[in-house]
Amino acid sequence: MASATLNQTELVSLEKILGSYIAQKTSAALSSLLGESVEHTIKKTHTEISKDAGLKDFIKEIVLCSVFLHGGGDIRLGILYSIPESDAKQIAAKLMCLEKVDALDELGKSAISEVGNIMSGSFFNALSDHTGLKVDLSTPGFAMTSLSTLFEPHVSEFLCPVSDIATEIELVGVDSKVHVHMLVIQDHDNARKLLNGKR
Repeated sequence: MASATLNQTELVSLEKILGSYIAQKTSAALSSLLGESVEHTIKKTHTEISKDAGLKDFIKEIVLCSVFLHGGGDIRLGILYSIPESDAKQIAAKLMCLEKVDALDELGKSAISEVGNIMSGSFFNALSDHTGLKVDLSTPGFAMTSLSTLFEPHVSEFLCPVSDIATEIELVGVDSKVHVHMLVIQDHDNARKLLNGKR
């Protein structure tokens, strides 16, 4: 049975809830990792991903380091992070206490995956704190490719059906200007669990 589509009021409420989780935990987690303040912006919630031209604009043909995870348990929700390669090198250098990183080796890729893991853990902790929902987090996957190439095979792990919605969030290091793009992907029924579970 198909999920009833969220109306505009529900979408606005959903963005506020997701924004509160990011503000309370996720921005702070990234700030701690980078050693600088981090600002975040809720850019847009894309409905019916397969038909959304705006999301296609977001998926640019640039080389990105991407980390993808999904949560199961009381709620099904996926998170896809994408980081421009130059920014990923900056993050890896900071985490490995190096002046610079010229190329992402296995250790650098592992560091970026761990960033995604820590950010997701903080996000799901905030979600559980506010809703009481229990979430089982997957192991992070990593890919280095253009996001449009990555999107289909990896998002399909938790994106079913393609009528799911994706909220696009941008986190930026205030000093370094490092950008981390985050997509929170869920279906309408699971989104309502967040709307109904808020306290």
